[in-house]
Amino acid sequence: MMKKNTDKCIGPDGSFFFFEITPLLLLCILIILTSFLHIIPGFSQDDQENALIFKKAEYYFFQNKLEMAELMLQECIKKNPENGKAYSYLGDIFLKKKNFDGALNVFKKAIDLNTDLAENYFRLGQVYYHKKNADESIDNFKRSLELDRSINFSYFHMGLTYLMLKRDKASTIKFWETYIGLAPEDPQYDKIKRAINLLRDPNFVLPPPGSEVSIEEALLLGGATADRLDRTAKDKQAGSESKKTKQKIEEIYTEDDL
Repeated sequence: MMKKNTDKCIGPDGSFFFFEITPLLLLCILIILTSFLHIIPGFSQDDQENALIFKKAEYYFFQNKLEMAELMLQECIKKNPENGKAYSYLGDIFLKKKNFDGALNVFKKAIDLNTDLAENYFRLGQVYYHKKNADESIDNFKRSLELDRSINFSYFHMGLTYLMLKRDKASTIKFWETYIGLAPEDPQYDKIKRAINLLRDPNFVLPPPGSEVSIEEALLLGGATADRLDRTAKDKQAGSESKKTKQKIEEIYTEDDL
């Protein structure tokens, strides 16, 4: 059972009591706190209103109400075109919705406004991966690590890019081994380790671009390549599984865990 988010307080008589912190209560607290911003020198009524809209956008984003969050973020940007955080959140929404061109534009704007935020480069690397631009993808993952060495996911995604877009086994092995060395507690550890072992096998040949056998199918079937597969048998036995495998391979950590 999931543990509820509660706080312990002391009552008037010195006894303890508990109350539950719900998302709605949290939003109310944020609204109340934001209402006092006008007393800060230099913080105008427009600034206060924009801060409140942004807090609501954050709330809806983390509630996965992306349409509402998107509308409010667009309003934030309209009122304050220099709000880099709003661009970052909006880019996340576009990425989740697979609007890669939109995500590319807003993440570039977010980086223009804040050139030192590693997460934006990480996200931009993901966008370029989905747009099949391997070199730009890898460059942005590397940049994210230069700014923040704790973003270990960049190593995984660089390996994924080398595998899926460049068909480079050696580089994939290198970056995936680095990743699992830094994150041995990762729940995907065993699957990544198995993939590394398959890639190390000299008998495992990566299917070339355009092959009837995808990389996902080859990994699923233990290294089967086009000249060793009976296409009809594969369709019957692994047709649905290959789709699941592709989803697992490509979507690991694309929903940000930062």
